[in-house]
Amino acid sequence: MELFLTLISVAALWIALSSRTRIKKLEQDIATLRAQGVDAGHDLVGQPDAPVSAAPDMSTRKTPWGQRSRNAGATPDATTVARVPKSGAKASREGVFARLRPWLRDNWIYPVAGAALVLSGVFLVQYAVETGKLTPFTQIVLALVLAAMLVGAGEWLRPRPVAGPVLPATLTGAGLVIAMAAVLAALHLYAMIGPATALACLAILSFAAIGLGWLYGPMLSALGLVAGTAVPFVLGGGGPPPPALFGYFALLAFAGLGIDAKRRWGWVTWLALAGPLGAMVMWRFAGADELGFALAVIMVAGAAMTLPFGYIAPMVQGPRALGRVRPAQGVRASFVASAVAGFGLALLVDGMAGPIGIAALAILIAVWCLRAPALSDQMVLPVLALPLWIIVQAWLGGGSVVYGFHLPRPPESPMPLQASYVFGLALLASLAMIWRGEAENPGRYAPFTLAGLVLPGGALVALETMWHPAGVIGPYAWALHAMAAAGFATLLALRYGVRDKGHGPRLGASVAAGFAFVALGVTLVLGQAALTIALAVLMVAAAAMDRRFDIPGIGAFMVLASLALGWRLVLDPGITWHLDQAQGFDFAASIVATLAGPLLALWLMQRLADVHIRQEARLVVETGLAGSAAIVAGLVIARVLPDQIGPHAQLGLQAGVLIALTWVQLRRAALPLLQHVRKALAWLFALWAAVALVAAAVFPASPLVGIWPFWGEVAGWPVVNDLLLAYLFPALVLLALARVRYLQFVAWGLCALWLATAIRHLWQGPDLRLLNGVAQGELYAYTFALLLAGAAALAWALRTRRPDLRKLGVALAGFAAAKAFLVDASELEGLLRVGAFLGLGLTLAGLAWLNGWVVAREGTHEPSDA
Repeated sequence: MELFLTLISVAALWIALSSRTRIKKLEQDIATLRAQGVDAGHDLVGQPDAPVSAAPDMSTRKTPWGQRSRNAGATPDATTVARVPKSGAKASREGVFARLRPWLRDNWIYPVAGAALVLSGVFLVQYAVETGKLTPFTQIVLALVLAAMLVGAGEWLRPRPVAGPVLPATLTGAGLVIAMAAVLAALHLYAMIGPATALACLAILSFAAIGLGWLYGPMLSALGLVAGTAVPFVLGGGGPPPPALFGYFALLAFAGLGIDAKRRWGWVTWLALAGPLGAMVMWRFAGADELGFALAVIMVAGAAMTLPFGYIAPMVQGPRALGRVRPAQGVRASFVASAVAGFGLALLVDGMAGPIGIAALAILIAVWCLRAPALSDQMVLPVLALPLWIIVQAWLGGGSVVYGFHLPRPPESPMPLQASYVFGLALLASLAMIWRGEAENPGRYAPFTLAGLVLPGGALVALETMWHPAGVIGPYAWALHAMAAAGFATLLALRYGVRDKGHGPRLGASVAAGFAFVALGVTLVLGQAALTIALAVLMVAAAAMDRRFDIPGIGAFMVLASLALGWRLVLDPGITWHLDQAQGFDFAASIVATLAGPLLALWLMQRLADVHIRQEARLVVETGLAGSAAIVAGLVIARVLPDQIGPHAQLGLQAGVLIALTWVQLRRAALPLLQHVRKALAWLFALWAAVALVAAAVFPASPLVGIWPFWGEVAGWPVVNDLLLAYLFPALVLLALARVRYLQFVAWGLCALWLATAIRHLWQGPDLRLLNGVAQGELYAYTFALLLAGAAALAWALRTRRPDLRKLGVALAGFAAAKAFLVDASELEGLLRVGAFLGLGLTLAGLAWLNGWVVAREGTHEPSDA
């Protein structure tokens, strides 16, 4: 403990020494205030706020949290209070701690003294326990007498100017903390009083701190909050953590928030939230009752919505917590309190108290904050917290392996209908949010309506993914939950169709949610191919509905459906199912649905007005269709080949899929949503594809190298073999999707490698290892292939009028001629040598004539390389 006091003293001394540079700045501010006609001796911290009429210049008006009014001539709301302007731009940007440092520089000794007085009371009780000289009742009485003496001394000194404002607050704050410690000792150490009596006493002391804080200033509030939070941990006592202390921490938070309801100090609110909420989390980690924790954090979150603003019910106006304009500190503090409550319930509450608490928080935000639009961004918290609770419960309660991954889920034997109860709570919270959304402007973005539709959808997806309730209650019974949500969304769509005159974000969101719920319900009862067909049909139906009724918001479902089709093609059931398990009809049906659904949807959307959400939906659907087409091409090639393909073919197929996914993510990175995440995924896919290509083409899985166990023989027939997957498939995907010049060079290199390996397979059979040597016919086949490539380049140059292609064709022909004279002449024998050079001469003559023709067609015009 001596070390603790030493650290406090050293820290306070460091603050005092490092703050000397601010003395001149403080003197300059006082001089500026005097020049403006403001009394420099006025206690801006301890005195009540100036009346509104005292500040005729509306540009200097601030909210209670120090944020300036945006409209100079606007009538202030109930939260706007006039402030004395600070001098200079730098002073207006000073933070809370920067304003606190001058005070600590001059008064650092008072917090140290207060801490010492509090510890004296604690040590008094500790000494009595260790020596055993006093009875428990006497120990408690002595502590209360010491507390009363300190409070009395502080009150006696308060009206006397010689004492100053800080010394009375120090004595009074120390007395209150010692009194709290005495009550907790009577409850926790000696069981002299019950939890109800202890909470009553602590409530009296907390509300006494509120009243005294109005008189003594912020030091008393800070001392009481910090010491009051630390008291339960200092006393200890062993045994399980008593749940009654959750109520104590909640009352402590109420006290701090209530002080700011009058004083508007701002930083007191943060202190009142950080200390008690942090203590509640630590108490829950120690094994305290989860129901008490849930009630306490929700009560503190509700108090943070009202008390700092001076209201009984939330009525705060202004910028929201997640808006572009910097909101008031109270709005941010309320958001943080609700976030701690929501995610604390999701992570630390195991039983049904978790979803009940999250639903209560959602109802609190939607219903109780009806007249507080500045707090509306808090609606995202329960939408995120409920699926998080489902995932956490899955990881805590048993496990199963799905698709090769460990996806645990909790056993439902204690409560067979637990998933139904969780979904019912999600619907209840959704109703509250939908009710709140009724008051929104139908022509604007409808956040509460959207949140009310996303919340049950997120809960359903999380339950199905992590818990698999169909294994307990049956697939059809579980599918009825999704269909019930679909019916609910349909009713909302009918209502908003009438109220919003057939358009608007609420109608679009409800229609998109209805389609999504139907798709989820179909997912639970249909087979793999039938599910893909159903998703494609729903996608086309959504596009047709948008075309018929002009509902741009339905584009959200188009995005989800496109993502779902891509997910099913690549991951679930995935490429493995399409290659190994799907029968001929199922494979064809799944592939056709994956391509035809987005294609028809795009055709139906092509003549619709280009609003923002439709543009994003088109981009997602178009990129998904192009990527799926590339992947489907690889799957079709693989289905034609034998079942056992080599590792080079597997890597080539993987590289082609990853190239397509890279292109999709890069195109979608143009959208503002998740832009950085998509770019990161694109880089990850591209790196993965590069590694796969190098492994398949060079080392260690190349069929030319033969490194066991990565090497494999070529499977299939001449030309139609797994080399198509290994090299030609990723090359064609690169040529079709990439527009960067060096990537096209890589693609042409892969094409050349495929041609060379295909020729070698024709002469050598399935074993392509270079150690087997080169056959004579194979050697001239390479020369003939070079000549054909040169002819193709010259023909393409004739079509596109590109000189670089003509030069490439001539270079290939020259390389073929050099190979013939330097290599083929020494390796070929007999009539084969004669025929080879005869054919070479005729071919070169023909290529020379073709090159001259191309040059003549080009004439004097030298087009660009574009």
